[in-house]
Amino acid sequence: MKKILSLLLLVLILTGCQPKKEAVNLAEINPQNDVYYQLFVRSFADSDGDGIGDLNGITENLDYLEDLGITGIWLMPINPSPAYHGYSVTNYYDIDPEYGTLDDFQNLIDTAKEKGITIMIDLVINHTSDQHPWYVDARNSLSSPYRNYYIWQGSTAFSSFAGGMVDLNLEDEAVKTEIKNIFDFYLEMGVRGFRLDAAKHFFDKPGVSAVTLKNAFFLLEMNAHVKENYPDSFITSEVFEYNHEFNLDYLIGSDSILDFTIASIIQNRIGVGTNTYQLASSIKRVMDDYKAENANYVASPFITNHDLDRIASMSGFNGAQGLERMKLAANVLLTLPGSPFIYYGDEIGMKGYRYEGTNVPGYGVVYDEYRRQPLLWGNPAIQTTWLPSDGSNANTADIPTQLANPNSLLNQYKTMIELRNSHPALAYGNYFEPFKDNQGALQGYVRYYQYEDTEEAILVIHNLGVTERILDIPHEEVLYGSLVLGAFQTVILKINPSQIGDYI
Repeated sequence: MKKILSLLLLVLILTGCQPKKEAVNLAEINPQNDVYYQLFVRSFADSDGDGIGDLNGITENLDYLEDLGITGIWLMPINPSPAYHGYSVTNYYDIDPEYGTLDDFQNLIDTAKEKGITIMIDLVINHTSDQHPWYVDARNSLSSPYRNYYIWQGSTAFSSFAGGMVDLNLEDEAVKTEIKNIFDFYLEMGVRGFRLDAAKHFFDKPGVSAVTLKNAFFLLEMNAHVKENYPDSFITSEVFEYNHEFNLDYLIGSDSILDFTIASIIQNRIGVGTNTYQLASSIKRVMDDYKAENANYVASPFITNHDLDRIASMSGFNGAQGLERMKLAANVLLTLPGSPFIYYGDEIGMKGYRYEGTNVPGYGVVYDEYRRQPLLWGNPAIQTTWLPSDGSNANTADIPTQLANPNSLLNQYKTMIELRNSHPALAYGNYFEPFKDNQGALQGYVRYYQYEDTEEAILVIHNLGVTERILDIPHEEVLYGSLVLGAFQTVILKINPSQIGDYI
């Protein structure tokens, strides 16, 4: 990575460009730290009774997200597409008509902003649909102005992914200009951030060498363009790798990387119960490696997303202790540095699995659909019905039921998000040090933040085991939980910042 960084800086100097300045302090430049809610529009809320979620359904139910404490929304693809998932785009400058219009999207952005919620959109630039007018024209004529937009293998274009998705030629200057125009289009509407799909595949094409370096260069160029007029924008890249070291090269061009390593740590240490004694040390190793590349990086931890089975369907989270383990997973996620991402429905423990080509009567062949099934509103007026129930959530309590239950998973999420949003040591900064008395299933860490007159230190301790632990730890205030720490429970203590050395 150091060699890549040196090469990038040399190129920037020779071309007269200036590298993006590092923030002196996150709190000084309108922090990019948020609590994000990943939302599949089709499954969220239906405003017009057609059974399909839409943008107006989101706008009309923003109070739910505001009450939950969400400060950012990641919208999965909203552009027109022949696929239900939207990852094969046919027009980057319009909205899927099943979801609404550009005016509806503008209204969502504006209304969310009034509630202190930013909007991030999924931008799919590794590939387009094979029904995109660019590709149709390029396929039909060797003299098409879009011919170089794609990478040809005979009469068809190269595809990283099946299902009618053809890869763009990101080395072509016209394509890069087009992508910059797409960024500008949505930034001018008020979009705050972009999740860049399939970032590790950008230059992973036949005959291409130095793929990671080219991916990093491309991300750096795109981010520099975005930051020129929108310095507070936020780009997080999807690098689908469970080894976090693979992410390090991508930090040069991304504000953040969606962290599959942290997801794996949470799933295994808490759900499966593997190597519980390594929870804090495993997370520290990841965070330290990121900090070595960029001290002001913004982590993007999550537990599950649309490409994984849901947490409630994973081993360890669906048994007798499943609810308590899911609560503990939320406690860990929401006390880590960065911008945590919550996959819609995980806050109520929805189940969901991948089916390998199963034919569902009344729908057809399914694969990932049941990882992305309708949110359980408990209200027929807004419930989406585009996907027949597979019965997996027959015993999952809906939103109103969980709101009325103080011990529900949903209320656990609300409590932890409120705690995070009200304490700068949890919400900002990258200080993360394991507690010196960690032992076995007792795993803790210190979070700390200082800016001008604001200084705060917090000790978070989790019990990943089934045995109750009675703690005797000096502290200023118990912010959450109890020093009598039951199985799969958390205690959060405010400690004296000048005495951090006594805890690490």
